[in-house]
Amino acid sequence: MRTAQLLVVAILLGAVLVSGQDCAKPGEYSFTQVRESVHRITTQHIYTGWDEKAFNHSGDVVAVAIVKTIPENELTSPATVKEILSILHSAFACPSRCIAAPDNRQPTVTLLLLEHLRTRASGPIQAEIDQTKDFISLQAKDTK
Repeated sequence: MRTAQLLVVAILLGAVLVSGQDCAKPGEYSFTQVRESVHRITTQHIYTGWDEKAFNHSGDVVAVAIVKTIPENELTSPATVKEILSILHSAFACPSRCIAAPDNRQPTVTLLLLEHLRTRASGPIQAEIDQTKDFISLQAKDTK
């Protein structure tokens, strides 16, 4: 009987530990959640309010999620670039108020990603990339 009780307690404790491994603080989103949002948007083209909120609270982490989620050969397709620009715009919509981690308020990886996209793009999409870069740079400047 005692062994059965210990087993139940061990299972419950293990379940609590496992469920908390990828948890974020209130108002923050885990990298896994951000990455899943990026994947869903770029493959299923479904953008929800939850995605928007996750991006708003994540900042520069979003660029890391993009690089880790989207294969290079898909990264530069015009349709994907437009989705990426929209995602990055959301990630820096309100950095000083929305992004909890101060390091993620600076677009270090984001600017590198935008530069990479710009070198592989042509035509009007380059102007859109430049506009997004200008917007993000301006937003980040306000957080210093």
